[in-house]
Amino acid sequence: MNPIRMKKLESEIIRQISTAILQGKVKDPRVFLPSFHRIEISEDLKYAKIYFTALCNNNERKKLTQGLVSCAGFLSSFVGKNLHLHTNPKFSFVWDNHYIKSLDVIRLIDESAPKTLFDELHASEEDSESEEVEDTSEGRDEENDGESEDDPQTDSDSKSS
Repeated sequence: MNPIRMKKLESEIIRQISTAILQGKVKDPRVFLPSFHRIEISEDLKYAKIYFTALCNNNERKKLTQGLVSCAGFLSSFVGKNLHLHTNPKFSFVWDNHYIKSLDVIRLIDESAPKTLFDELHASEEDSESEEVEDTSEGRDEENDGESEDDPQTDSDSKSS
């Protein structure tokens, strides 16, 4: 099959499955808002492996996977009817660990990215502003120290008069 047509078919299958879940056509309560990332379809369109993730813990992930597996036949017939396919692909759902790992790699890259010139210039301004605040607070302490020394003199002056 033409690779361009295959990519279009893959994206349309994911869209149809997502639409069916969002519209509530899947009645299984274990299926709750999965995020489908990629799909691998065999050349003869008989099999499709769909990779998904969701915001859930391990226990909920198992339930979600079981729910998707149990409604795979319904989703296959739903997609076949809406796309008018000659053969309906048999769906298998797989948790996408590669997507999770890629998010971690992207986060690490973002954290280790070098600062731009703009960031460096503004960071030095922020540092100088924080130093100025510290300098003014130290100056206030010095002024208070000087006043406290002057106070005993004024007290002694007031006593002598």
